[in-house]
Amino acid sequence: MDKELLHKKVKKDLENLINDNPPERTLGNLIPLSIFQAVRIGVLTTGCGIEAIIYNIGKDIGREVISKYVDESNLFESFADILSKAKIGVLEVKKIDENEMILVLKDCISCHNVPNVGTTLCHFEAGLIAGTLEEKLKRKVNVVETKCCGKGDEYCEFLVKVEEKIYW
Repeated sequence: MDKELLHKKVKKDLENLINDNPPERTLGNLIPLSIFQAVRIGVLTTGCGIEAIIYNIGKDIGREVISKYVDESNLFESFADILSKAKIGVLEVKKIDENEMILVLKDCISCHNVPNVGTTLCHFEAGLIAGTLEEKLKRKVNVVETKCCGKGDEYCEFLVKVEEKIYW
C-alpha cells in the first residue's frame, strides 16, 4: 500500500475544502456522521493496540498534510481554521505554556453526539494535533485526550506536552 498516494489524496481533498470546492459524488459528498462513528467505535472495540495505530495515522496526516496549511505566525488560529474547514472540529486553546497546553475540540468528527460509551474516542484527532505541532514547533509532542464526549463530557480536551529536546 502506498501511504504517500493516500497523503496526496487527502491533501487534494483538503485543498478543495479550503477553497470551497468539495469533491463531487453522485450520492453527495457526505455520509451520516453516525455511520463513520459506528465504524470507528467498532474498530476500537477490536483492541490489539488499535488506538495507537489510529493515533499514528492522525500524526502522519498532521505532519505530512495539515501542517503544510498552518501558518506559524498565527499557529493556533490558523490550525483552528484548517480543522474547521476540514470539518474535523472547532479548536480552542484553553491553556498554553512553553511546554504544556490544553486544547479543546468541540463538534469533533469522532465523537460529536455519540452516547457515553465510557472511553475516549478521539485518537485520530490527538495524533493530528501531535503531528501538526511537531512539524511546526520542531519539537517532540505527546497528546493525550483527557475529556471526551465518548465518556459523557461536553467536549473533547487534549493535554499537549511539548518536550524540550529538538525533534529534528
